[in-house]
Amino acid sequence: MINIFKPLFYEPARHIYKLIFQDKYRRYCILESKLGKRPRYTECKVIVNDWELHLPDSASFLSAYKEIFLREIYAFKSPQEAPNILDLGANIGLSVLFFKRLYPQSEITAFEADPALFEILKKNIYGNGFNDVKLLNKAIWHKNEIINFSVEGADGGRIAQKKDGNLVQVQAIDLNEYLTEHHVDFLKMDIEGAEGLVLTACEKSLSKIRWIFVEYHSRVDEKQYLDQIIRILSQQGFRIHHSEFYTDSPFISRKIRSNFDLQLNIFAWRNDI
Repeated sequence: MINIFKPLFYEPARHIYKLIFQDKYRRYCILESKLGKRPRYTECKVIVNDWELHLPDSASFLSAYKEIFLREIYAFKSPQEAPNILDLGANIGLSVLFFKRLYPQSEITAFEADPALFEILKKNIYGNGFNDVKLLNKAIWHKNEIINFSVEGADGGRIAQKKDGNLVQVQAIDLNEYLTEHHVDFLKMDIEGAEGLVLTACEKSLSKIRWIFVEYHSRVDEKQYLDQIIRILSQQGFRIHHSEFYTDSPFISRKIRSNFDLQLNIFAWRNDI
């Protein structure tokens, strides 16, 4: 009988324990209490980790902050003090800030296609003193061209399809060409549905990268590329972790929490570099 009520006591006790003993959990809870009820797409500023951050949307910020700073999905252990990091789809810069806190000397190039978010990205990165980061207001694609980009105001902007609205024209760059000309240790890709075409086009250029994160998106009524992405990464020598219940810091801790390992976030690494 006691076991029936165990969850009623366990979760509140666990929450209190983490509030007391885990700084990063407590910091997230404070942010959620301040921002959780704000209307969507309402701009504001917040101080966190001694950074002044400009936010276009509190809900998307809280979701990203939880993933990046609480669960630390981008954490990795580099033998170098200054790894080269390529951030594709940097949004307002939380991933860049995490990488800079993890490796202060890292060399980061970050792309963000949405012109409005790019202005916020610059404020959040350069405004907090990270002037050594290279920020580019360009989209990532499989060729160099001017494209239509559908802006959403937060984290849902994407290379436009025929039915999309809120269009702006942006310069897109060929990722394969970029990778042949630049050394990259860690590649983070969050490009809202373009990842299948892009990774297919730059398959042969992935072999010198040690860590790859891909946020996979499957659009309704369109071809799914998940099997193709897995095949590409496997053939290029990567080990893959992709689970609905992925572990915290999966590049470091690779425990399996369920019998299912299919979800949107794909973590891939090589042990032979």
